[in-house]
This record gives sequence, structure tokens and C-alpha cells, in this order.
Amino acid sequence: MDDDDIRAVEEAVATLESKSAEHEPAAVTLQTAVAAAVTHGKPIREVAAAAHMTALEVLDAADAVTYPRQALQPPAFAG
Repeated sequence: MDDDDIRAVEEAVATLESKSAEHEPAAVTLQTAVAAAVTHGKPIREVAAAAHMTALEVLDAADAVTYPRQALQPPAFAG
């Protein structure tokens, strides 16, 4: 089994935990790596262990990347 996805998750965690990294871009990188690993069929438990996350956090991260929230638009009123 190819472990490139898991390695990417581990690297993203290391970057996020590094004091020199900017938190927001590193968090996005981790979220994207987690989503890619899940999408490519890696077991949730394996991804969670590599990401230092719970299984639920892994699923939430994958959902956030797969189904990004769009800004809510105010309803258009005919006036």
C-alpha cells in the first residue's frame, strides 16, 4: 500500500507544530492532506493517528475540504 498520503499528513502535522510556521496556512495544508488521504481510501484510524486527531476530527476536516461552505447570501427581495 502506498503511504504517500500518510507521509503528507505527517509532514503537515510537523509543519503545523513548528514554531516557525504560520498557523493558518499550515492548518489548511493539514486539512487538505487529511482530506486527500481519506479520499484515496486510507483508513480513518490510520489518518487520525498520523494527524494527531480523533476520527471525528478527520471526518470533519475531509468534509470541510470536500464541501466548502459558501458565504451565505442575503435573500433577494423584490421591492
